[in-house]
Amino acid sequence: MPAKYLTQTSGSLSVMLICTALNTTVAHANASPSDLERITVTGSQYTLASRHNTHFLSKERIESMPHIADDIFRLMPALPGVAAGDYSANFFVRGGHSDEVLVLLDGQQLYRPFHMKSFNSAFSIVDTDNVGAMDFSSGGFTARYGNKMSGVMAIESLYDMPQYKHSLGVSFINARAGSQGTFDDDKGSWLVSVRRGYLDLVLDAVEDESNKFEPIYADLFAKVSYELTDTQSLSGHFLYAWDDEILDDTFTEWDGVREYQVQEKVSGEYSSAYAWAVLHSEWRDSLSSQTLLSVARVEEDRSGGQYDPTEVWLTLDDNKFFYAYSLKQDWQWRVSDSHYLESGFEAKYLDAEYDYWLEAWYQVNYDGEDYRQQKTQLTASGNVFGAYISDRWRLNPDWVAELGLRWDQQDYYGFTKAQWSPRVALLYQPTDAQRVSLSAGEYYQPEDILSLQVADGTTEFHGVEKARHVILSYQHALSPTFQWRAEAYLKKLSQLRPWYENAFDLYEFLPEGQADRYRVAPDSARVKGIELSFQHHITAQWQWQASYSWSNAQDSINGRWYPRSWDQRHAVKLTSRYQFDSGWQISGLVYFHSGWPMTGESGRLVKNTSNGGYEVLRSLNERNQLELGNYKRIDMRIHKIYPLSNSELTVFFEVSNLLNFDNECCIDRTSYSVDGQGKLLKKEERGHWLPIIPSFGVKWAF
Repeated sequence: MPAKYLTQTSGSLSVMLICTALNTTVAHANASPSDLERITVTGSQYTLASRHNTHFLSKERIESMPHIADDIFRLMPALPGVAAGDYSANFFVRGGHSDEVLVLLDGQQLYRPFHMKSFNSAFSIVDTDNVGAMDFSSGGFTARYGNKMSGVMAIESLYDMPQYKHSLGVSFINARAGSQGTFDDDKGSWLVSVRRGYLDLVLDAVEDESNKFEPIYADLFAKVSYELTDTQSLSGHFLYAWDDEILDDTFTEWDGVREYQVQEKVSGEYSSAYAWAVLHSEWRDSLSSQTLLSVARVEEDRSGGQYDPTEVWLTLDDNKFFYAYSLKQDWQWRVSDSHYLESGFEAKYLDAEYDYWLEAWYQVNYDGEDYRQQKTQLTASGNVFGAYISDRWRLNPDWVAELGLRWDQQDYYGFTKAQWSPRVALLYQPTDAQRVSLSAGEYYQPEDILSLQVADGTTEFHGVEKARHVILSYQHALSPTFQWRAEAYLKKLSQLRPWYENAFDLYEFLPEGQADRYRVAPDSARVKGIELSFQHHITAQWQWQASYSWSNAQDSINGRWYPRSWDQRHAVKLTSRYQFDSGWQISGLVYFHSGWPMTGESGRLVKNTSNGGYEVLRSLNERNQLELGNYKRIDMRIHKIYPLSNSELTVFFEVSNLLNFDNECCIDRTSYSVDGQGKLLKKEERGHWLPIIPSFGVKWAF
């Protein structure tokens, strides 16, 4: 029996749209309407660009929207359920940690895919101009994906040959060059691009002699594809990213009594290299497979020091080296018009080396420790295996079900575990304009072999964390141009790995050496929330999208529930774009969310038994009982494409935090004084996220 579709017409092509949770998969009119592989059964799926005609955000829309450094990772916080700080391109999905998202590029997993890792991973290593499609899941993803608990970010590089095959671009942050072409009567195609950030040159022109900040970074991406036969094609991919970062800063602080000098030094050299090949095979009309063979290398060298006469003197040296060899295969089999199977396996050999050293002396301590030394050298290697099967079938014209089962095993450095992960989803389409989906499953995340917390003294892998997802989603297309969605979710987490945080600032440059570092060891955790999303194409020139999210992310520690440090109880996000008849486009983003929780400190006067005087005894507060101020930001971008003779010129102007809101990010400093009555007074200075930042860019395509 045929599936239920919404039908639109684009030019002369009629397409039938299968609505998902603000993710719309396309089935062309000449395709069988019962093709189950085109149906997304689970909720919480978003398509930000697509090889099809409909999407949550098209590639052209992404290019016209404001996002710092033209980084697609920086655009992710515009989605419901995603939280992030201004200083980082990394993000949190539905209350999970930032390392709980699986990032794939053309099927290859990317490990810590960021530039400027010494400085909170400010940008990603993925060039947005190379992105042809991206599917994002914030929960309930199918058995195809494993070893991550919160989300999947699956990126595909460009696949269509554009009108203009070469491009040069420059912006406030970086410069790039790209080229595409074909060979052998269009049987083969190639793509290459290179970027170089030049923040170091900009900052060198404005810095004074007391500070030096030189973040140098670059990346290269290349892809070659070739049709071996009518049924097989082979592609080779290469991604390389490199960073050389230096911070040497001296600044003045005030403790309420006197001024003093603080010195910070951070340097880092980072490189990531990936090489992989993918064989696409169409064995027959109903059976296909993809085979991926890859090698990845990540090298991270970080050193630094800090001299603050009132708090800490520290020095550290941190070196990591990582290799991964992978073989992966995925199969798709359309058994019948009402039955569709997916299965696959993955095998990896991993090797990681750690060499870490830290020494710190504390003037202020919260745990009675005045001196700390940490030295770790170890090598961990071993294997990771995974396999899955997913069975999707149409029960009747209104109902589609999907059952999946995944098996994973890890065996490295004395750590051997195996997990079975059942997953189930049910889709109900009562009318052509409505869909209801319910999905549930178990998701496991082993401690990554590259993520051992040696900086905090950990020398053994913890084990495997577990999450149970339940997601209920309802979507209604009130008209061909307006749709809305409501979604409720619950995540229960157990077997959690302890982690370490800073009580005053999540984004410290040398976090592990600070006096406010403390251990978080929950017994369990839960995240629950409701998301409302709206999308309206008012006219061909004017579109808007909006979302409201309520969420509650908490850890259970010793029988009490504490909010997670990135918990956003309320969040509102609004995007809009208008295109003028002159060709200029103006786009805006409005962000609002509740302030993040913070721990902070308290002090009390105690008598010094050695001299009979009084001193301030400082201690950390109970975890995350303070709250920063509400966050609000407006970003704007204007954008235009100028057609030229055999080429085109794109220009944009952008302002981030247009109204220059002072959004609190952290606690910069806490000082104490005693008034005339002998009462202890506390002064807490809050730090802030990024101020107003203007930017611009030009791209010439020819």
